[in-house]
Amino acid sequence: MALRSVGSTFASLASRRFSSAAAAASAAPAGEIGVLDFLKSVGKGVDVHAEKIAKEVGGFQELLVTRTRALKKLGISCKQRKLILRYTQKCREGVWKPKVATTTAPKQ
Repeated sequence: MALRSVGSTFASLASRRFSSAAAAASAAPAGEIGVLDFLKSVGKGVDVHAEKIAKEVGGFQELLVTRTRALKKLGISCKQRKLILRYTQKCREGVWKPKVATTTAPKQ
């Protein structure tokens, strides 16, 4: 009987974790963050793929649920795919947020 209670507790914790991850992804300010902003925040030169990803995948919310196969079809290297997917996972969990590029007028 003790194993059943542990199993049900684990299932309960897992469902709470996934529901909180989904809530964090939906709570991200999608209007402010674009694909280019996200990829620039990731760094390591992945922002060169921003145009391809934005064209094929769509916006920031679609990028958060994109799988490695879709990125592979775009011709993105394995190392860069892993980096992009690692940061999308962190963003979904609410652990990391991309920096939003602010456009400021140059000082005269």
